[in-house]
Amino acid sequence: MDIRLEEISKIYHAKTALDKVSLSFGAGKIHGLLGENGAGKSTLAKIISGADTPSSGKIFIDGAEISFSKPADALKKGIAIVNQRPLLASTLTAEENIILSSSKKKSFFIPPKTPEELLALKKKWSPSLSLKTPVKDLGGNNRFYASLLSALLRHPDFLILDEPSAFLDMNERKSLYESLRQLAKNGTGILVITHSSSEAKSWCDTITVLKKGKLDAVYENPKDYTPEIISSVAYQNAGTENAREDSSTCLSLENVSCRPKDKPALLEASIKVDFSQITAVAGMKEAALGTLEDFVTGIDTAYSKGTVRFCDKKTPSKKNTIPAKKLTPAFLRKHNAAIVPSDKTFRASNPNLTVKEMLGTYSATKNETGDALKMISEAQVNISPEEKCSALSGGMLQRLILARELSQNPSLIILCNPMHGLDIEAQSKLVKKIQSLESEGKAVLIVGAADFPLTLCSRVYSIEGGKTKLTFEKKSGGNQ
Repeated sequence: MDIRLEEISKIYHAKTALDKVSLSFGAGKIHGLLGENGAGKSTLAKIISGADTPSSGKIFIDGAEISFSKPADALKKGIAIVNQRPLLASTLTAEENIILSSSKKKSFFIPPKTPEELLALKKKWSPSLSLKTPVKDLGGNNRFYASLLSALLRHPDFLILDEPSAFLDMNERKSLYESLRQLAKNGTGILVITHSSSEAKSWCDTITVLKKGKLDAVYENPKDYTPEIISSVAYQNAGTENAREDSSTCLSLENVSCRPKDKPALLEASIKVDFSQITAVAGMKEAALGTLEDFVTGIDTAYSKGTVRFCDKKTPSKKNTIPAKKLTPAFLRKHNAAIVPSDKTFRASNPNLTVKEMLGTYSATKNETGDALKMISEAQVNISPEEKCSALSGGMLQRLILARELSQNPSLIILCNPMHGLDIEAQSKLVKKIQSLESEGKAVLIVGAADFPLTLCSRVYSIEGGKTKLTFEKKSGGNQ
């Protein structure tokens, strides 16, 4: 099946998700679709799979113009999609979900014996999947496999996979792409939406890049594709990190893997954060940045392994080494760490709390109002301690949360996606504040570095496909 899109646009109210995109996806090939968050990748997939309709433009299958009003129309034409977070019935088993969603009949019937075709597909594509296990007990990888097997049972001519490797480890990813390669050789067209440029270059036959809803580039030879550098720092200066601990190291993650059920997998991440330095991790949520945030802040470490080392500057001779799964917010707080999560509204605060209640988390005195007024003044926010947090703008809330966290004179400050939602002036003030923390000898870790000037960092990591990579490190003496 050959699919051609001609001048496809999609407008949601005042937002243009796709702007006159023209593309072709040939049969028997794996096509990679890349782009930043909001580039239009998922919208394009929804339109091809019938889950959404274009505002304008035309779709052609094998030269004939078609239109879809619902996913069932696309399925009848042989187009199937596997979403990153498939919609599955949590109380039913994997087998029941697969059979029900792949059935072409209006009346659903679960056969008493597992169909031979399903068993054969499971053996090839997902040997680890337990068909009799309820979906609620499955990890993210096996939920993906359940949805994939359902799609494959329909024998699609064109298969769309949205971030298929997000929940898979490296061996599972290799096995998946090897099977996809064989499927393509047999004539199936495959569209893979991914944030991993390395996977796209290794396994795809073509690469298409969308940018802000527009077609940015098409590479018929994936080797010609060079991903955009995430900042203006000199990447050629990045070297192999020396993992040896010294007295300047505050926090280090060593070969940390984390595979929660509902988030992309973090795979063997190694990160080092030193005192008197700013360390940043740049990437996208879909590339496991959100999983890294949940782990490094201690929110979700249940499905993790590896080692965490922490040193409080107040007691530099004491090295605290714990298994990854034992990292908790309580451990971090006990060892003098400040945490500002990306979700300031509900994780770091609550709209129904008063400002005084929100700021009084660490108050050791009976003068909570006085302590709150002091932090309000330091944050330069015009609000009464008795007002609700719901009255705060995003920038005001962030400044107050940061003032609260810094009131404990922490050794380590973890800032997650700190620039999000701030105007230019607020971003400038925050950058200056972070620089002042560095000069005070604090260790600063930024998880989610969008809009942060990475040239100010001593060490920058990128995260892609769940793996971290040291992409920039200032040499001793500050030379770059």
